[in-house]
Amino acid sequence: MAKHMFMGEKMNILKEKSNICLVLSVFMVIFLIGGCSTMKTPKSGFLEDYSEFQVDPKDKSLLWYEKKGVDWKRFKKLMIDPVVVYFHPDALNRAIQPEELEKLTGYFRETVINEVKDEYPVTDTPGADVLRIRTAITDVIPVKPVTNILSVAAIGIPLDMGGAAIEAEFLDSETGERLGAVVDMKLGTPLDFSGLTSLGHTKTAFRQWAKQLKQALAEP
Repeated sequence: MAKHMFMGEKMNILKEKSNICLVLSVFMVIFLIGGCSTMKTPKSGFLEDYSEFQVDPKDKSLLWYEKKGVDWKRFKKLMIDPVVVYFHPDALNRAIQPEELEKLTGYFRETVINEVKDEYPVTDTPGADVLRIRTAITDVIPVKPVTNILSVAAIGIPLDMGGAAIEAEFLDSETGERLGAVVDMKLGTPLDFSGLTSLGHTKTAFRQWAKQLKQALAEP
């Protein structure tokens, strides 16, 4: 009886140690991948001028420019150009089919329109109160769904991180003057389970940018 009790206690101790090791491993993976998510954002050439861009102090992957004195509140409508694909020169060959890229550009534009249309109707006609937006997808990073499915089964989180990079500029729709611009890259995180599909993290990035645009337009 004592032997069985001792063995039972030993098994419980080993189980607790195993659980602790698993938790520590998960946090270590999150820390390491979190560090990778701050990689330098490349410039593709889609925008004509990058000389006045600033690095955002809260997000090192975000570069932005804003003309001084712009009254953003005067814009009540948006003119959103079709999203284009303009991969930066150093982008790796992601082996993404052209039809998939076409679907992504359509998805991105539709996501933005659906996010902002209630407060900012979308129009095709320039005007004094119309802000024009040009956007390019400059990188698409798919994930390996099998890798993430296996890692979720083993340690509870996905390990392969996907994402996307974009460049966008905001123009006076009548004069074409640049009023603002951004260059940004977003990668998935171990807590984002949309990485169980190859382009899940990419689409998550698109939704995040759409929400950020809406928030930025609403700021005083």
